[in-house]
Amino acid sequence: MTVFRKLVSKGSRFNQIYIPKGMEGLIEVGDEVEVRLLKKHTELHHSKGLRLSSFKENLVKGIFQKIDSADYLFIVGSFLTEKIDYHDIDIVVVSHGEIHEEEIYNRLTEKFDLRFHVLPMEQDRLMHLFRICPLTRAMFNTFVCNKQITFPEEKEVDVPHIRFLLMMPYDLLEIRLGSRLFFDGMRRLVTVGRFLENKSLGIAEINDEVKEGV
Repeated sequence: MTVFRKLVSKGSRFNQIYIPKGMEGLIEVGDEVEVRLLKKHTELHHSKGLRLSSFKENLVKGIFQKIDSADYLFIVGSFLTEKIDYHDIDIVVVSHGEIHEEEIYNRLTEKFDLRFHVLPMEQDRLMHLFRICPLTRAMFNTFVCNKQITFPEEKEVDVPHIRFLLMMPYDLLEIRLGSRLFFDGMRRLVTVGRFLENKSLGIAEINDEVKEGV
């Protein structure tokens, strides 16, 4: 059997695989050949300033390789910003087609024995929320993606949406909540305030401001 391995290269019109010089006499023009994917190449694109340990980088690549039915895959949340203090790994799966989050979740947990939170979203919806939603902007302030992506810089102050986000912080004035819910409510309030004041929505800055106020 005549077998060789080469990387796919991108030409001006087609993706190309070149035959090694030593095999020119074995494989010629007109021969029928078989191309088989042995290992999927995974390139990571991440937010500015993010640095991942080799363990986390390899884990993210492994996660992306297990999900092949999406336009964009994002890792967000505390997994990226904390060394060990994270409960699960947040994955945003962006696709124009149907997303089976339960199937994705089961596939990942079976492979990695870790907790995952799978959030499906359409691309148009993501871009819309990024313009109007402080929580979405804060979520994607730190991310890793499987493809290059550009988020819109402009934002819109959607008053009904802002009021909706403030419902939970308002409840803090009337309802006694546990410490975790109280902190989350305060963090939401600070995030909305920083969004309206055009301040950074980095999780570290938000948490520091919450801690200063409680």
